[in-house]
Amino acid sequence: KQWYQRRVRGSDLLGNEHKNTMVNNSERLERSSRRLEDGYRMALETEEIGQNVLNNLAQDREKINSARNRLNNVDSSLTQSSRLLNNMYRRVIQNKVLMFVIGAIIVFIIILALYGMLK
Repeated sequence: KQWYQRRVRGSDLLGNEHKNTMVNNSERLERSSRRLEDGYRMALETEEIGQNVLNNLAQDREKINSARNRLNNVDSSLTQSSRLLNNMYRRVIQNKVLMFVIGAIIVFIIILALYGMLK
């Protein structure tokens, strides 16, 4: 009878150790599962943030390309305006020279006419 009681008590101790080991393993497994879930959630959030950043970069690229096209158009217009102003300035100079030459011819004709009358 004593032998049986010692054996039952011994097996209870082994059973308790086994239960404790199983409980500890289960708790460790739950903690690991929570960590994995947290990591997965964080990965999903990171992916979403990355996607938003990529979308923002794509929009910024479109804006930059649009601004570049407008800048090229403005540059083309400025070049054309500069040529036009240079042509206008050249004509102003030509007109001044022509007016000076015509004025000189008129003065010369008046001097010739006066010289012809006085002679």
